[in-house]
Amino acid sequence: MENVKYILIVSQYYYSHHCFAVSATEDNFREKALTLIEKLEDYKRSEDDQREYSYGYPRDEAYTNISFRWNVNDVGDIYFIPCQSVLAALNNAAEYNSELQYVKKFNVRGMPKKRLAQIEAAVSKHHRYCDIRDIVESIFEIL
Repeated sequence: MENVKYILIVSQYYYSHHCFAVSATEDNFREKALTLIEKLEDYKRSEDDQREYSYGYPRDEAYTNISFRWNVNDVGDIYFIPCQSVLAALNNAAEYNSELQYVKKFNVRGMPKKRLAQIEAAVSKHHRYCDIRDIVESIFEIL
């Protein structure tokens, strides 16, 4: 943990990725991260989805050691990526550029327009940048 100073939080939903760098040294980091997962899952899931929260591990065991990447797979994914510097966080964030990921993962020319419209509607409803940022900011100080 002594080399980990920052965490890059990545919220993913289909081809959309939003990245936020936060301090790994915030008080109660683990509890804040678990709360963030719950809030993001509530936002990303449809209203009738009543599943238990997913933390990547049982809640009591989730992210007890901040020295490795933590993946949470649910409706969309959430990644917590440990970084030694803000520059490392920015370099990691560049990998999640939404437009580049969109082109790589979804060949727009080959995808049926109806399916593409469904995905875009879901992203605009469940993964708006300003909403994700507000959720992260309600728990962490974004750098």
